[in-house]
Amino acid sequence: MDPHKRSATIEVIDEREQVLAKGRYGTDTGGYTRMLEAGRRFAERT
Repeated sequence: MDPHKRSATIEVIDEREQVLAKGRYGTDTGGYTRMLEAGRRFAERT
């Protein structure tokens, strides 16, 4: 989370440390919703 840029960046990484997905999302309700949708595409996550 970068409060100055008002964004959150996520990466989905597998067990071999390969980046499967990444994204930058706004901190508003819409950005939060899109970030959750992106993460939920991967059933096994921590």
